[in-house]
Amino acid sequence: MYKLEQKAYSVAQPLLNTLSTQHVAVAAVLDGTLTGDIWIDDRVDPAVALLANGDAFYLAGDPGRGSGSFADLGREIPAWAYLFVDDPWVGLLDRVWSNAFARPHPRIRFGLAYGRQPEAAGLPEGFRLAPIDRALVEAAPGNVDTVTDLFEDWPSADDFLQKGVGFCILHDGDIVSHCATDSVSGDRCELGVGTEPDFRRLGLGGIAAAATISECVKRGIHGIEWHTHASNKGSIAIARNAGLVETDRHFAYSGNLPAENIGDLDAATCKDWALHLEKASLEIGWCRFHAAGAWALIGERDRALANIGKLVEGGWEGEAEWLEGYWALASLIDDPQFQSLVARHRQAQAV
Repeated sequence: MYKLEQKAYSVAQPLLNTLSTQHVAVAAVLDGTLTGDIWIDDRVDPAVALLANGDAFYLAGDPGRGSGSFADLGREIPAWAYLFVDDPWVGLLDRVWSNAFARPHPRIRFGLAYGRQPEAAGLPEGFRLAPIDRALVEAAPGNVDTVTDLFEDWPSADDFLQKGVGFCILHDGDIVSHCATDSVSGDRCELGVGTEPDFRRLGLGGIAAAATISECVKRGIHGIEWHTHASNKGSIAIARNAGLVETDRHFAYSGNLPAENIGDLDAATCKDWALHLEKASLEIGWCRFHAAGAWALIGERDRALANIGKLVEGGWEGEAEWLEGYWALASLIDDPQFQSLVARHRQAQAV
């Protein structure tokens, strides 16, 4: 596979057309709005293209013509990738990817119906809506990293502040909810939303989303999209309440849990994933991280801690903060044994 310079990304565009229609991030990398890498199998007549943006990877092209690139693809797509593929590749993942334990993640894409606008809702007392702009960043409110983290996939913070759109909600000087464009390409964008756990179920995410959608439309960005796990009831509700309608369902492939919030997955699904990931960990050690999360979600404390212990003892290269911040392990945060394991891992990292 040949890694392209940004000025040559247009060579891969015909191969990535289908994925760029479904994912604004692909279009945004192609036009340089977002940072990312692109590989092709042949400089003159490419049959295969691979695009990476953060932990998301997108595989496109003709596997029949590009079969000679399978081994190279296996070296370029990391086991931890969150992988989207064109349909012809679905049955070939075991030949081009080192993660034989990845499973399909059902996902839903929403879009703004033509001529439709979200209805504005009033904020609860004590909360304030603010645009995500330079003044907000310079004011450095609490949890400002929830905003500055949005800049990571853009060429610079200035690029986001000039081309991106977003609003946040503040309470007692902290950012407690936000909605912003994860990617923008021409008159299209994809939105993301997040609310701090202690402030959920207050309608804050919906208010931030409505404000962001309205501002996008004012700026001529009418192709507003919203992608979510099919399991994410909260995200789906916010999208629908903001006037978005389902446009399609598709899959990503990953060894991570197919969820982002406690309660998204039922107990049987969590147990199935926990057992699957424990088996996977015999070949891919970091799968124990997600196996621990799956056990914790159904209250299997000892199984969760056992997996974390093996992760730490096995020389896992992840950050201690990942354990502390992993939503699926929230029930263990105050557990003394969990805290001891995290401390051991932090100490090992410091050596």
